[in-house]
Amino acid sequence: MKFSCTAKQFDAALDTVMGAIPSKPNHPILANVLLKASNQTLEIGAFDLSLGITAHLEASVEQEGAFTLPAKHLSNIISSLPKEEELSFTVKLDKQEATLTSAGKRYSFRGMAASEFPQLPTIEPSAGSSAILTASVLARGLKTTLFATASDETRLVLTGVRLTLEAERVEFAATNGKSLAIVKDSIHTNGDKQELSNNKKAKSKRKSASASSTNLAITIPKTALKELQKLLGNPTESKDDFPVELLFNDSQIIFSGANFTLVCRALAGNYPDYHQLIPSTWSREVSVSSQQILAAVTRLATFDKHKIIRLVLNQADQVLSLYVEGKDIGSGAESIPALINGDDLQIGFDAEVLIPAIKAIPTSELVLKFNQSNTPATINAVASPLSTATVLVMPVELCSETTISSSSIPASSEESTIQTNPEPVASLVEEEIEAEDEELKLAALPM
Repeated sequence: MKFSCTAKQFDAALDTVMGAIPSKPNHPILANVLLKASNQTLEIGAFDLSLGITAHLEASVEQEGAFTLPAKHLSNIISSLPKEEELSFTVKLDKQEATLTSAGKRYSFRGMAASEFPQLPTIEPSAGSSAILTASVLARGLKTTLFATASDETRLVLTGVRLTLEAERVEFAATNGKSLAIVKDSIHTNGDKQELSNNKKAKSKRKSASASSTNLAITIPKTALKELQKLLGNPTESKDDFPVELLFNDSQIIFSGANFTLVCRALAGNYPDYHQLIPSTWSREVSVSSQQILAAVTRLATFDKHKIIRLVLNQADQVLSLYVEGKDIGSGAESIPALINGDDLQIGFDAEVLIPAIKAIPTSELVLKFNQSNTPATINAVASPLSTATVLVMPVELCSETTISSSSIPASSEESTIQTNPEPVASLVEEEIEAEDEELKLAALPM
């Protein structure tokens, strides 16, 4: 086996797959990357038995073959080399040794046979469903929903993002019991732009999401989606956008871009019916600068170890006021100009819930919608590609009903005492999780 490529190409491909190298592999082969050289292409793969990533790059292949090398050691060497250098690899399969030469440098690596590397799962075209999304659509959906995934692995199905495809629409959703994030977008299925350069499978044999009358839904682990985020970069519809093919069945999903493939197992279990949590009407709406409210909440949260922020809507003055009073550190108050429709309202939020919810919608102006002080509120974007995104956050109950003027902070600590409000999001999730407790496990991947 013999091939050559630039250090820049090789380093970028290695970086693409490193997220699938386990920190504590239960078998030595899983600490290696698989190198396959053929047809003037080098394929680099990594697989931790749950997540697999493959990168493709152009290379000058003199002798085809496959071999595995230690991922971290190889990455450390390659990343330190000048990017413009030409690298030449020669592998002696009988000795299980690879030699790297470049501009007066020579390194030898002990490796393992490619036959020992576990095969990445595949999906037969006739047995899976498929769709093509642009990278910008995927990136938007993940940016807004990943923060709302759960960390508690006793509720495995909530540690992922629910992806639903119907007709020409795609929906991303995630909830952890305190927040709920939903993003709706379009599926693009026509035009030369949608053709994948490395796609050689016949789409006609698959069930197309755009042509199906039945919802196609799958829950994808956040660990895999965070790696997908890295592969997507920061595309927009006008810059650096590219098509990504999704092929999935009940137990796994494969994302394929022009230069990468990511495969992961799906999360089993029924996902909660989150749509019923979004109120159909609102009695109060507040338009406010995203930057101003984020900065205010972040500053005020430093005064209270419980990080409880009181928001006061003043319709007459068109001002949104924020207050905090910590028993040990001190207190703070800030006022922000806002466009307020509806009656005045006092409502409390946990800053550790509110801050990531605001950050999840990267736009200059936000619309906050409320009904009562003990019911969910939502955050929406204004005049943005994320205008169809909704982030729902649960309030905390403010025990005192004392009115706070826009020029004062509660003088008594009793007035700012709070307790957690009963959370319908968490209640709904708990009920559905208990009903499906036996199903909350990872679907096994075929080896």
